[in-house]
Amino acid sequence: MARELSSKFMNDLHEKGPLYPFLEFVRKDTSLDMQIRPDEVHIYYRGIALLIVRLRTGKYDMLFNQNYLTKSYHVELPSVDNTLMDDPERWVGIFAELKTCIDVYLSCNEKTVYTCEEQVVVKDFLQTAMRENTYSAVAPRTDYHITDIDCQSSFDSGLVMRFDMLGVYLPTALGAVIDPDPALAIFAMRFGSMNLSGPYGLVPFLEKLFKLVEGTHALEKLAAEVENVFYQRKELMLPGSQVGEKNGLRSIINKKPHLVINLANQEPEGSHLAELISSKHLHSIIRMLRDSVDVKFVHSRFMGYGIYRRCLYSIEEVAEIL
Repeated sequence: MARELSSKFMNDLHEKGPLYPFLEFVRKDTSLDMQIRPDEVHIYYRGIALLIVRLRTGKYDMLFNQNYLTKSYHVELPSVDNTLMDDPERWVGIFAELKTCIDVYLSCNEKTVYTCEEQVVVKDFLQTAMRENTYSAVAPRTDYHITDIDCQSSFDSGLVMRFDMLGVYLPTALGAVIDPDPALAIFAMRFGSMNLSGPYGLVPFLEKLFKLVEGTHALEKLAAEVENVFYQRKELMLPGSQVGEKNGLRSIINKKPHLVINLANQEPEGSHLAELISSKHLHSIIRMLRDSVDVKFVHSRFMGYGIYRRCLYSIEEVAEIL
């Protein structure tokens, strides 16, 4: 099922629609983001779904993951038996309390989240990166527009891929000097040395991506999906969706996608990063991917989260930096 909202869902989010209180609040509060899923929206806070609103057989379910409630902090959740017209307003009324639940949960779990795919500290980093490149003060001068974080897509082959971030390369005037054409952007983010290797490390992700793209049109499907999300976010006037100074989006479906690898918070004295970058296996899988995607590593611009085309490097260039 494509990652998009039905016309009914879109209409209900617009002004005077029963779901408009959610959209109105997200537009005002940039600590939140509304992520589009298959006939669902996930309202994210610090990379975690604060609330999931989904359409099922003509009815809306509104869900908060009660695993984020700790023994030290509880809130009384609105009943989903209330009328649709009442529920959104009641949920919005306790968003501040739900945020506190997530803050407490992250504080209690920040040191024990590196052994599985559900790495909540990494999720917090993803939303920060999205905010900086999509709707912060510097966003109009970065070269990437993020549409999705922590999402997954299903493909005709039966493969389901989970992506840290998806978006669009929308070059500024400086970025366009290097690469003028808008394109699909796929992001692989790894936070700290503990996330570089293992079953959820960088190499297994790249291997799965190669399996996806080898001899298929999967990336064209993914590009079409991201392009559609881009325009639905624009129609909803979500923060940052009115792109402003960046070049307008032209079709990205037939352009070579960018694969941007962000290895964040790597200890300069540690050996894990050097071992990864010098790995023959990593070099081999990147060579195989290069026919399908433009593989680059991002280097921070003086300790920021903005992603600029001029700060992207090949694996060979990264090896020289190290």
